[in-house]
Amino acid sequence: MIAGLQMIEKDISEKISDELDKIGLLHRLFSRTKDDKSIKEKIIRKIQDGNPYEIDGKKIQDLIRIRIVTYFQDDISLVKKILTDKFIFQNEEIDEFDLTVFKPKRTNIVYSFNSEQTKIFSDTQTSSQNENLLLVDNTFELQLRTMLSEGWHEIDHSLRYKCKSDWESHKEKERLLNGIYANLETNDIALKSLFNELAYQHFKNQNWEALIRTKFRLKFQLIPIKPELIRVFNTDNNLAKKIIKLDRGDLLLKIAKSDLSLPVNINNLVYIINHFELKDEKIYALTPELIKSYSI
Repeated sequence: MIAGLQMIEKDISEKISDELDKIGLLHRLFSRTKDDKSIKEKIIRKIQDGNPYEIDGKKIQDLIRIRIVTYFQDDISLVKKILTDKFIFQNEEIDEFDLTVFKPKRTNIVYSFNSEQTKIFSDTQTSSQNENLLLVDNTFELQLRTMLSEGWHEIDHSLRYKCKSDWESHKEKERLLNGIYANLETNDIALKSLFNELAYQHFKNQNWEALIRTKFRLKFQLIPIKPELIRVFNTDNNLAKKIIKLDRGDLLLKIAKSDLSLPVNINNLVYIINHFELKDEKIYALTPELIKSYSI
């Protein structure tokens, strides 16, 4: 049973990593496949909650769980948009903000296996003769978290969600635990704001390389900006002003959806920005032919 499921987990994880590495997104990926013990525990827990799984009804959808931990809060929506184009969407649990309650916000999305993965899963169900697998769907769950909230979610899942009775009659402690999350969420917002303000300071100081790096917050190669590009920006500050005003998420989504696959460095990003947005002839003259030949 394990070999087939691990093959599916590896295939999904590699595809996700390829998509996010293509744009240099700062992230960490964690994955796991439920073992037989965990499947049994979940089935029993649902029976106890009065909402049992059924062969012809609702089934376990997180046999395989992929968790993407992003460095910045705004990358959660970006990852969701990128991956929903690449996988077969089934359903999602995304909590709405409640201004009056300290409560974590889940971003959990369920996608179906592709046809090849479904066949492997079906063969695994048949060969294992494990009746519990009949209560498992051919899906995987994607969880999206920020780096700051990841540790809190692990604590909450292990020490509150799985042992709810420990918290009965201790509502003030539950509120305090949620309050800790609220502080982390505030720090996530402050972190993005800090980098945006820093990017603007680099714009005013005409530090073009630092401007690009802090504006887009990617896993850049340590290759300095070319002197020719510095000269272009020095002679036309309006180009840098346009870059400051760009919607970072929209640009990265365009790159993710394109067929372009280039090393993620400052120079290539400037060429791509110019190709997609700026249309400056001086930068275009410096642009590699591969990018020039790409049709937007």
